[in-house]
Formats: sequence, structure tokens, C-alpha cells
Amino acid sequence: MEELLNVVSDGIKKINTNIARNKKYFDYPFTSNCDHYYKLMLLHSQSECWEQFLQLLVSFNEKRNVEFNKRSNDFERRLKNEKAGIPGFVTQATLTQIIDYMRTLEWKIEELVGVKIQNKEV
Repeated sequence: MEELLNVVSDGIKKINTNIARNKKYFDYPFTSNCDHYYKLMLLHSQSECWEQFLQLLVSFNEKRNVEFNKRSNDFERRLKNEKAGIPGFVTQATLTQIIDYMRTLEWKIEELVGVKIQNKEV
């Protein structure tokens, strides 16, 4: 994931450098050609799209790179306490935390399975 973030960041830097270079072109008196303005607008649009994609990648990276601890005992204790208060009732907050924890575990399993598959191919 870090490699992908670095590649996208480098691409954005290249596009922004190209934009800066094309803006300096406007300092010369022969800049009245429309193609140049259109190219500059396309570069700006491309830069914005890649920056949004980078933000999306960063958000995925932050969600998946969460350190987690074994929480089964904690969830078991919470479920017992909540069921003792009102039989058969579990709060929505507890269910949400359990589902988030399960998703984290699934991501880790996918990473481990992916690593094993890659190791078998080598």
C-alpha cells in the first residue's frame, strides 16, 4: 500500500511541476494560443483527480493499518453484562464495535492469505 501511495504522490508532483512549467510559458508575449490554455486546464483537472484518488488511498490505508488486540474476552464480558441488565438485549454500540473488529480481522486474514499465495508462486 505504501508503494502505491508513493507512486501516486510522485505522479502528482510531476503533474504539478508540469503545470508550473506551463504557467511560466505565459510570461512570454506569444502566449495567445488557445491550445496552451486548454492543455493547462486539462493538467489542472488531472491533478485534482489524482489528489482525490490519493486522499481515498490514504483513508483506506488509515482504516486498514489499525493495530488490534485480542478482544474476545472484552466482548464476552460486555455481552454478559448487557444481557444481565435486560435479557436478550445487546446495545447497538457493542454490535458496531464487534462488526468493526470482525472487518479488521478479515482484512488481516486477506493479507495473510495473499502473502501465502504469493509465497507459493515464488
